[in-house]
Amino acid sequence: RGIVLNPIGTWDGKDKDFVWTITGRCDSNYATNPDDRKSVSGTQVFLNDSPIIAKSSTQKVITLSVTEAELYAATSCAQDMLFVYRLMQTMELKVKLPMILECDNKGTIDLSRNWSDLNEDKIIQMKWIKGEENSADLGTKNLDHTTHTKHTKALCGKNDENF
Repeated sequence: RGIVLNPIGTWDGKDKDFVWTITGRCDSNYATNPDDRKSVSGTQVFLNDSPIIAKSSTQKVITLSVTEAELYAATSCAQDMLFVYRLMQTMELKVKLPMILECDNKGTIDLSRNWSDLNEDKIIQMKWIKGEENSADLGTKNLDHTTHTKHTKALCGKNDENF
């Protein structure tokens, strides 16, 4: 067992023209805690398809809808993506823009776009992903064995010897 990283492309450590790709996934489980009605956020950040951040945490605020809980999770993931982006900039490495943040809630995506795609200078662009394809579910829900194994492979590599 262990993590098998399968990054896109190879970097020799010297090439300043190599373009890095930062992507993220987010999900939430609305009002999970029956005592305080707080939601759970799950976020993942990938650098060239290799996981570098994976978090699960109880949201610090009580959200009033599923979309608001998803927006909170998306904001947390976007902050992590921007941290990685700025870190890459300090090392004078190139990052492909816009960075893609995948979310399985269309209302959250609409809110992030403000119902308009007029702003073409965005650093992060949100895209919809099917709920069953969102590996950030690992951090928010109890999953059946098949789904858990599928999402774990997205994080730990696609080598079947690990499972």
